[in-house]
Amino acid sequence: MSLFSNIIAPLIAGLFFLLYFIYFSIANPSKATSYKYFVIFLIGISLFALGRPLQLILGPHPIPLIIVNIRMIILCGVISPVIILASDLFNRKRRKRFQAVIISFCALLGLVYVVFNTLGTRESRVLFQFAGIIAQDNLTPNMQPPFYGREVTIVVQVVTGLLLALFSLIKLIKLKLDTSLNELLTNKIFLFNSGVFIFALSFIIGSLAKQWGIYYVVSIISALLFGVSVLIDVKEVYHYYEKLIPFIKEDIIHNVAFSGFSKTKLTEMLDCLGKNSDLNTFVVVKIKDGKSKVLHDLKMIDEVLHTTDQILQSYYEEECYILLPLSNYRIGIALKLNSDTGSENRISFMEILEGIQSEICSTQKCSLAVGIGRTYENIEDLRISYHEALNAQEYAEHLENSNIIHVDNINELDHHTNTYPVKEKEKLLSLIKVGDTNNSRKAFSAFIEKFKAFIAEKPEALKVRLYEFIGSIIDSAILGGGDERRLNERMEEFFSDINHIADMETVEKWMSSVVVEIADTVAKVYESRSKTLIKKAIRCMEENYHSQLSYKDVANEVFISPSYFLSLFKQETGYTFVDYLTMLRIERAKEMLLTTDLTITQIADKTGFNNSNYFSRIFKRIVGIRARDYRVRSDHPLARTE
Repeated sequence: MSLFSNIIAPLIAGLFFLLYFIYFSIANPSKATSYKYFVIFLIGISLFALGRPLQLILGPHPIPLIIVNIRMIILCGVISPVIILASDLFNRKRRKRFQAVIISFCALLGLVYVVFNTLGTRESRVLFQFAGIIAQDNLTPNMQPPFYGREVTIVVQVVTGLLLALFSLIKLIKLKLDTSLNELLTNKIFLFNSGVFIFALSFIIGSLAKQWGIYYVVSIISALLFGVSVLIDVKEVYHYYEKLIPFIKEDIIHNVAFSGFSKTKLTEMLDCLGKNSDLNTFVVVKIKDGKSKVLHDLKMIDEVLHTTDQILQSYYEEECYILLPLSNYRIGIALKLNSDTGSENRISFMEILEGIQSEICSTQKCSLAVGIGRTYENIEDLRISYHEALNAQEYAEHLENSNIIHVDNINELDHHTNTYPVKEKEKLLSLIKVGDTNNSRKAFSAFIEKFKAFIAEKPEALKVRLYEFIGSIIDSAILGGGDERRLNERMEEFFSDINHIADMETVEKWMSSVVVEIADTVAKVYESRSKTLIKKAIRCMEENYHSQLSYKDVANEVFISPSYFLSLFKQETGYTFVDYLTMLRIERAKEMLLTTDLTITQIADKTGFNNSNYFSRIFKRIVGIRARDYRVRSDHPLARTE
């Protein structure tokens, strides 16, 4: 029996967990958080189980003591909190304070075990001998003062089991009692917490009875229940993200193509899709038939996307690129290329694109016009690469000999080609976003001159560029705080106007009126927002004038940067922050002088001044007379005694 409990059972359990870990890692890899927890659990429990036979057969004291201490640190400090946090995660609760408390408490249990087990253990003893193998376990006597190591370690094991049982039981009780058996067997919360509860009970019983084999055997059943629950969770997460993927990709396109760029948001969206956050190159591909007419076949676009994806997979890791469906029968490829812009790197990537083009042209009876943007160091420059790729694609669309063009080659092919004014547009959009009407007009003048030159050479791109321009402006206004519903309504009206525009003169007047209208809209929002912020700031100052209040404290209260707060406060009130706060304190001091019996020193303290002498100097400078004289003029009773 001793051989089974101490060698055979933990060895079988440990090998099972190890193989289970390998299976999950190879057959069911996932980015789900529950999966990560489960992998940690499998590694931890396999080390805990396999450590038992090693503890017994590696030699006499202190080896058994060292190994058992390590095993209990793993059990209390790793396995237990991982199980509890995984169960909490299934309920979609992300409580950082709760997580910190659980991890700290479990780590404390492990530390208590190690300390008292070490103090209470004197030697090792021969547990049994089998086939020439001598199994030596710790000699920790029962009821041995002053440390009672044996009793304390058993208590720690029981408390650990009770902790797991308590949390799992709470989760099980919360499940609806009228839930059918079939529903329970497919409920990840029920399966996971049932496994925890079974393991916890076996651990308590095995610890009290000193029959360790009980929880080694039961732990296999628990691990199977854990695995099934995690697979259900992974499947749910997968389906959830499958539904979200089109929306996430749409957000990425808007983030890159229009004005509302956010590095943080783009990084988060790429992470959701399992993509690297250092993508640095953009490619735009337009699908056409042999007569240069756009195909109206969505199935064809899906086939092109599938073929492109297959070919890219043979050259790049899946996380190093992403395919994005764009408008007007275009697809985008955002990928990570070496920052080296040498000809060798460019030719290599060009060959890959030629392979994609050749495969699609031969199987789908269509042609591609491909534009490649420059490769940049930072992901925030991906939007620049996008606009460059779009410009190169439009150029490639009208070439007879080549349908794959890198933006650097445009000037080499045609020195007279006018490129789309991306930088001028970006400057205009940034000014609209902050409601700077006057400078928006100047930026528009710089933009429209280059825009007209660009359209003069590519008149067929006019409407596409106008649609994009309006979308970018509306996005900027929404980011600036404009009414999204109203702005989207205006965007639809602007889109309708585009259908009736025929000449460039009308285009310029119309675009100018749009810029002025939208910039004015954002300016009014900023004006209203500024007044609201300053009102809130003044209210904060009125409530806290008696304390050592700084402009940084008030800026934090209204959630703006300290430097911006100072300039905004001066702009809205006409006073500096310090001057306004000082006047506010003096006004409160005047009220106290007239309505209370407080001394000058007490009033100075209650109005936030460092000392009464400083208060008196400031009071006289602002009011024109000393505080005592101000009180005398009011015939206050204290005026004669101060």
